[in-house]
Amino acid sequence: MYSPSLVLLATVAGALARTPAGFEPSSNTQLIVEYNNIAAMNGMMISKEASSKAPRLATAEKLTGTFAVIMVDLDIPSNTSRTNTLLHWMQMGLTSADRATMLNTTSGQNMAFVLENRQNTPAAAEYIGPNPPARNPLSHRYTEILVNVDNLQAASMNALATAARTRLGFNAMEVLMRAGLQNKVVAGNFFNVTNPGPATGNGGNGGGANRTSTDGGRTNTGTTTSARPGASNTSLINAGAVSGAQPALLLALATLAAVFLGF
Repeated sequence: MYSPSLVLLATVAGALARTPAGFEPSSNTQLIVEYNNIAAMNGMMISKEASSKAPRLATAEKLTGTFAVIMVDLDIPSNTSRTNTLLHWMQMGLTSADRATMLNTTSGQNMAFVLENRQNTPAAAEYIGPNPPARNPLSHRYTEILVNVDNLQAASMNALATAARTRLGFNAMEVLMRAGLQNKVVAGNFFNVTNPGPATGNGGNGGGANRTSTDGGRTNTGTTTSARPGASNTSLINAGAVSGAQPALLLALATLAAVFLGF
């Protein structure tokens, strides 16, 4: 039987993850994501209009090396009882700026090091802005992970490039494992975009699709991924993640963990 302290510590670690609950590979380090001065972090709701073009990415600390960002929609409706996934962006060749820049975050304005594409490296998968269709689930989680690809071998680069050609059913963990990068995730984030509805069709059995709670890996093809009318600024539906409204709870959990473990 697991001790209460270990169970509590695991709960706290999961709650502090910057990626959605159950998503793999996860990260506890914040990837700062800003769309035209709008912070899109920690499960925050933003509009599809605000997120139509690729965001600025940054980290609190200056990173050494070269990085890639992968952005995935975890909540694509399908004709089965489970949601599918869709790759929205894969960009290689990112490096930290030499100097910090003031950016908007969910905790206010903070200095951060913007990730730059100095070599104008072509995207492995061009950015596609969020556009949830009028099908359940109406609220979609868009997850970004930052991966260290410094000194990447040709075979690993080819594995990423090949995976990027198939956007639907994109499984982040499987792709990174094929490239030997499953332990190279250095930061993560997610935000939400919601279609105001009403839903004109349901995922799966008519009761709404069950959300994909891991990295995806669904291979369902019974879903439309083309752009559909959708919009913003409605209530968050089953975001399934830590949002800005929960810091007090997280602090309490962390304190309890420290007490149990004798920190």
